[in-house]
Amino acid sequence: MSNLQKTTIGKVLPFLDKWYESFGIRSMIMLNVNEWINVVTVIQLTRRKVEDLNSEYSLTQERLGSVDNDNFKILFQAQPISAFPHLISELQTNLFKIGDLRTRLLVRNTEKLCDTRISEGHVIRSGEYAEYDCYSARLGMDSTPEGVLSEHGISPLSLGLKDFNEVARSWLGLENLGESVNVHIIFPIYARISGIQYQGGNEIKVAMKMSSRLSDNSHVWLYRTGQADNAPILERTKYDIASLENVNQDGFIYTTLRHDFSAITQNDRIFATLLHDELGLLSRGDLWMTIVSSERATPFLRMFSLFDASKKMEEHLLNPVDAEDFANAAAWLLECIDVRCFKLTKGETIRENKIEMGSADIIGFCSNEKEIIAIDCTIGVPQEPKIDKIKNTAEYVSRKIGLPVRAMIFTSKKAMMVKESANKCNVKVIDYADLEKVIGFYRKGHDWPARKVILEDS
Repeated sequence: MSNLQKTTIGKVLPFLDKWYESFGIRSMIMLNVNEWINVVTVIQLTRRKVEDLNSEYSLTQERLGSVDNDNFKILFQAQPISAFPHLISELQTNLFKIGDLRTRLLVRNTEKLCDTRISEGHVIRSGEYAEYDCYSARLGMDSTPEGVLSEHGISPLSLGLKDFNEVARSWLGLENLGESVNVHIIFPIYARISGIQYQGGNEIKVAMKMSSRLSDNSHVWLYRTGQADNAPILERTKYDIASLENVNQDGFIYTTLRHDFSAITQNDRIFATLLHDELGLLSRGDLWMTIVSSERATPFLRMFSLFDASKKMEEHLLNPVDAEDFANAAAWLLECIDVRCFKLTKGETIRENKIEMGSADIIGFCSNEKEIIAIDCTIGVPQEPKIDKIKNTAEYVSRKIGLPVRAMIFTSKKAMMVKESANKCNVKVIDYADLEKVIGFYRKGHDWPARKVILEDS
């Protein structure tokens, strides 16, 4: 849980302009004896700009119709976050102004507003708040908003609605009007761990998204344990978000972290915890290795496992002595992860009028991803002529069959630098590190993640 949940409004006031850009006010008010009364108000802090909020509010009123009767109104207003302390001071007087109207609160003990504790959020998780945890401070009253309206003869039927919960959800972003709360103040935490994926071998990939306002003071802890709730931590490591490669878009930081544990077994549980120096916990995620989607071995694979080929496949791929054994093992591996392929023998080339137009060691087709592949295999680091040759082969075949053909090179060596240059020529290189991942997935029965390593863009 965030440290926000352990503090009060008064204590966070000095820091809010570091995390938020503005705040929006949605107020349901009614006229009672020539005085406007606040039935319920929702104040939502946000990273968005004032003009963006105002545009949203205009669209809401245009789409739903404004509620602006002589004695009953729902009003919208957006202000910069710098005005938030003034709003709090105003609320402490038991009055606040929205638009041109000054309204009286029904809150108990407004003078103690700054001592109000922030707790779990009470807001519909939709729109910009759908992805994130939200916390709230709630100012209570003796009645409920629904009770106040009923007491003064205001009916949902007068708005053409079946009940006031429709108003709460659509105009205010609340579940209902049945709680004894006069003011809701919502604090969204714009950060989340969006996914934890097993990459094969001992590698885990963690995807994170967070407001750029939070990134400089944030870090993530990765650790693995056994599966029992009280299992001890087996490994633990920390990364600072600011030190990771990221993409900054629309005020959000998108970060993907890859980490190699010393070991991962099917009996492990992987945790990722995203923390901020001042806010504390931002987001948390976990992955149970036993429930990573597993595909049952087919009779074909069970039969293959009985042969020496299955037992030697990994050795031929990662520590080959002979180029032919490596190419054979590459074809076996592709078939094992449901990529149909033909292993071509030496001298099997493409010819046109007795002129060689191309060659490949393996041709493959993956029906799941509708990919056609031309593959060259080598036990060395592929050089430029080999890259050009498989590229030209794929392009020639593509012209002939009228379908796109993907050019690939499988190598038993680590070839990170070559992968980058080959990728510029639209040739994907599957090297030693990739093969380790694919084998790791295959051994655990995870065919789709294994295929993804082969087929996804570099």
